[in-house]
Amino acid sequence: MFRVDESKRFETATTLRESFDVAVDEGVIEQSYIFGEEDDCEMDDEDNLCHSLGNIMISLKGRRAHPFYAENRRLRFTHDSWKASILNVMLDERKQEIHEHVAMSLEKELNDDEAHHRGDFEKQIRVFKHWKSSGNFTKAAIHALDIGGQLMLLGLNSQAILLFDEVLDILKEMTDEGELDARYGGIGASVLDTIDPPELEYLIKLNITKGKAYSTLRRGVDGAEAYQSALDTLNNTPCAADEDFDRSVSFPIFSGLFAVLKMGAIEQDDDCSFEKDLCKNFVEQARLNGDPIHYGRALAMEAETLGRLGNFEQALEVVERIKFIYNINKQHAAICKAYASDRVAQSFCHSVNFNNALGRTRAALETCNYIVEEIVPKSDPKNIHNMFCLLYAVIFTLKENGFALKAHNLFQSRVVNSFKDHFGEGGSTYSKPMFRPILIMLDLEMRDDQDANEIDELSSWALDEDNFEKKFVSYEISFAAFCASPMAVLGEVCFGLAKRQGETENRNILLQKAISLVEQSVANTASLPYANMYAKEKLDAMKNFQNECI
Repeated sequence: MFRVDESKRFETATTLRESFDVAVDEGVIEQSYIFGEEDDCEMDDEDNLCHSLGNIMISLKGRRAHPFYAENRRLRFTHDSWKASILNVMLDERKQEIHEHVAMSLEKELNDDEAHHRGDFEKQIRVFKHWKSSGNFTKAAIHALDIGGQLMLLGLNSQAILLFDEVLDILKEMTDEGELDARYGGIGASVLDTIDPPELEYLIKLNITKGKAYSTLRRGVDGAEAYQSALDTLNNTPCAADEDFDRSVSFPIFSGLFAVLKMGAIEQDDDCSFEKDLCKNFVEQARLNGDPIHYGRALAMEAETLGRLGNFEQALEVVERIKFIYNINKQHAAICKAYASDRVAQSFCHSVNFNNALGRTRAALETCNYIVEEIVPKSDPKNIHNMFCLLYAVIFTLKENGFALKAHNLFQSRVVNSFKDHFGEGGSTYSKPMFRPILIMLDLEMRDDQDANEIDELSSWALDEDNFEKKFVSYEISFAAFCASPMAVLGEVCFGLAKRQGETENRNILLQKAISLVEQSVANTASLPYANMYAKEKLDAMKNFQNECI
């Protein structure tokens, strides 16, 4: 537990061992050992029983005679009161020093056999806890981001958020209570004044990753708060102006705020000033930085903003600029690491909508083919959310132009089957609830040979609010930013089922449901020109069919 000069390490270890022996003899601590693997030595029945218990107590004589005395020794207090008494008189700095040494030892064990311990969350979290208790913010942040990233891949975002908060609490607890009026992200200005560039980088990364975790849980307001905390910290920490501070770590803040903005978590004025300023600042900062990964993301954000404002021609011009700097083979993994999915590649998907809005069907289909043949095969198949976003506009364009079967097979293989292969039926991803409605919509579009029982079963499912529209309200704006809103998709499902009913009451109910859902889509997408345009076209078709049925 002490910092020891290498030349005196044996001497110190011997002294420490003698001190432990005294404590054992006085009954303050007790000693135990663990048997080796069964291959290392022969064990009788009694030994096997002890081995099954994990560790056993042995006599003082037997302890000192045991061949594994130095290597196989375990010590613990004979009673919690001993530990409590010692801790009560121990300085906090000394406690932190002990935690630091334990963390260093456990971390070395993890690093020596990283492949073996990679999925062992218990050991990883044990190391993290000791670094946190040592007060070492940087080391605790490194482990929290690593463990949290693994948890988020498994869909355990809530647990990851708790981990991030534990690290952030290290700095929050250093803030004086009287400093309430000068806090940024919950951390006092006096604390931010003392941190160095590496600590600031990890502080920003923690808030950004926390924002991503909240966003995936569809908690846009909490996500916006985390991203804003990162931005406030960046703008109010003196070392952010240092030359050795890597400003690129802050770029995901802009992307994250843009994402929660699309989720409806941030209110804007009629001129969309927040979005315009956010985009302008991001593009300029990324341009100055010169990294094509972040500059490409900034341009993609600019193209999407122009599209949201109905400036489709200008948006397409920006996408053309992206083509000259985007290289999926070299940049895809790095973009996904920085922004969770390939936001740059997704700009081509948005361009499908821009061309459709301008009536350029051929250009839209050509872009669909480019996405399917060039981008999708080179994209990470495990990143299901990214794959869903890449193909969302594609499948609607294919469907609208007579290629529903191709769209169905593409979505089934690249999204649904890939999800099952990598995460199983019980896995979780943000877009998973949309899988079934999309497949049903495409199935109804490409074939009309469903039997009556199948139609009745689907109709019952579609008319059940608990299975249907109530589940998709929180998805409405985020997916409408990529193409049709979920309410429009559900409306198309009901419309497809209504057209397969005879002149029955069920047909009228399904048709009215379809119209109601698409009317909601029209209302919800007032700020999303293409999604709004798509919903209005579908609404007109449904009302025309309703008039024909009268």
